[in-house]
Amino acid sequence: MTDATTAAEAAAPPTPSVWRNADFTRLWTGQTASLFAAQVSELALPLVAVLALAASSAQVGLLTSVVKLPYLLVSLFAGVLVDRARRKNILIATDLGRALVLSVVPVLYWTDRLGISWLYVLGFLAGCGSVLFDVAGQAYLPRLVEREQLTRGNSALGASQSAATIGGPALGGVLVQWLTAPVAVLAGALSYLVSALTVATIRHQEDRAEQSERVTPAGTLREVWAGLKFVFGNEPLRAMTVMASIFNLSFTALEVAFVQFMPRTLGLSAGEIGLVMAALGPGFLVGAAFAGRLPQRFGYGRTMLVTASIANLVMLGISTVHGSGFLAVGTLMLINFLFASFGVANNVTVLSIRQTLTPDSLQGRVAATNRFVAMGIAPVGALAGGLLGGAFGLRATVLITAIGLSSALVPLALSSLARIRFDLPAQIPLTTPVTKEEA
Repeated sequence: MTDATTAAEAAAPPTPSVWRNADFTRLWTGQTASLFAAQVSELALPLVAVLALAASSAQVGLLTSVVKLPYLLVSLFAGVLVDRARRKNILIATDLGRALVLSVVPVLYWTDRLGISWLYVLGFLAGCGSVLFDVAGQAYLPRLVEREQLTRGNSALGASQSAATIGGPALGGVLVQWLTAPVAVLAGALSYLVSALTVATIRHQEDRAEQSERVTPAGTLREVWAGLKFVFGNEPLRAMTVMASIFNLSFTALEVAFVQFMPRTLGLSAGEIGLVMAALGPGFLVGAAFAGRLPQRFGYGRTMLVTASIANLVMLGISTVHGSGFLAVGTLMLINFLFASFGVANNVTVLSIRQTLTPDSLQGRVAATNRFVAMGIAPVGALAGGLLGGAFGLRATVLITAIGLSSALVPLALSSLARIRFDLPAQIPLTTPVTKEEA
């Protein structure tokens, strides 16, 4: 970077606080309520199956899988819908839809008509709503804030995600304890209503996307293909997608081994395992707190590379831990804290770059492609973790999968992403032009 560029950056006026944007504040409030509702219902639905229906372990496992299945089945098509319609309307509709779906659970329970089959259907529908809300939320943010505010906006939303991940299950557990599981599901439905009402107050006026052709199955598939083509034909976006695929494959396999490694290899008690996993919570919050400042101070490329390197490489330390004493527990807690802190900071930076590089007409499909890749590879990773654990032992599997995490750094280091600094649009030109047909 030249002295002139450095001087220009130093003289540039500071970016206005994202919190001065009333529409962003409304979006953040609505998404926070929605995230807590999702976490509460994610815990409460299986507990309804266990406590109210005496479901078997296999039935509970199938229910959990059914709720996650929409990430594989509908993500890409959700992206097409988000790019066709007004994103605010989609957020409101999915909140209202999930509120209606979840409110059916206690009604069926109170009328003695609730069965496990109903939970499969309602859980799947709620999962579809969550996928659509997730994609629409990521695509809507760039319409509400300036490009230079994206990192701060994503950091604030990341903090909400972290808080919901930590507090949502705890809140759900308290509600189940005090009010029973079906009523806890109803509480989640009411939270979705709060989200819908808050998002409805956003004043920003959206223009409906222009339709280049009639809405037909063939046209929908062409739009899905246009999103995939844009992501994999664009060098920076392709690098981020490959990195996410390698990471999620390795991390899911590591999770499967790690949850067995702690009690079986190290001999940790349930309480000690709880402490190790609890360290992720403060890490999430700390990472979200400083994520918005790092790119502006150190540049996007350096921030992405350093945060990814620390988050991924620190997991290599798990396989070196021995024993079940204070030192072992403390070491694992520190590893989890660092992983969560720098992992969240990396996610915020990656999301901000992806939103900046994507034309508004493709925001939904690019976000959906990312979710499809990130969630779609997870079942393969889980299977691989189990097979590796049986073949090579848990300690070796933890090491192998941690090395896999480290290999996710390769596509990042070799891409143009690692070399960018502050001006994203100028430093990373779109390598795949957007045609009218694709838009």
